[in-house]
Amino acid sequence: MSDGGALFVVGAGPGVGTAVARRFGAAGHPVGLVARNADRLRTTTEQLAAGGVRSAFALADVRDPDAVRAAIDELEDRLGPAEALCVSPLPDVGTIKPVEDTTAEDLRDALALGVVGTTAAVGRVLPAMRAAGRGALLFTTGSAALTPTAARASSGIVNAAQSAYFRMLHDRLGAEGIYALHAVIVGPIGSGGHDPADVAAAIWDAAARRADAQIVIR
Repeated sequence: MSDGGALFVVGAGPGVGTAVARRFGAAGHPVGLVARNADRLRTTTEQLAAGGVRSAFALADVRDPDAVRAAIDELEDRLGPAEALCVSPLPDVGTIKPVEDTTAEDLRDALALGVVGTTAAVGRVLPAMRAAGRGALLFTTGSAALTPTAARASSGIVNAAQSAYFRMLHDRLGAEGIYALHAVIVGPIGSGGHDPADVAAAIWDAAARRADAQIVIR
């Protein structure tokens, strides 16, 4: 990563998304956050600002491509174009069911969150990255990307689609100086599981090395 380019976090929840924002902010990057919860985003940006990090937020439902693009437009106006994008939305547990109980609507909603909104975010930041000849696209998923199970059907299906998309971005854009990373997080995050700060550190280190298309955090 160069000095000073902005990081935009789409799906900026209180765990990994916020931890990635803190890690990049600590290294001198302005941080823009996108999610639905205005109160939480306001609190997080205030905490970042108190630590000397230039920060802003914009509201969007990650399942809505137009809202995602508009939110990124707003952040770009305030912070400049993104040098890094992190997409890390929490899955909707209501769509995670055994395969025989999974409906078309479950998959529609899960894909909208995990794939469609992600693609909208990438499409919005990519032109500026290509023009600059540098950038980082950082994505997280759960372990169903490695070991799908019939008991959690939508996770396996969506993670498979995400894995394919992330790898194609990595293979296609690397020659242009744009790094794409898929971080697979095995196990829970938070109490009794991974410390979000440790996950953010692993993502930061991988982005600095710019070697692996995928890392597995166990």
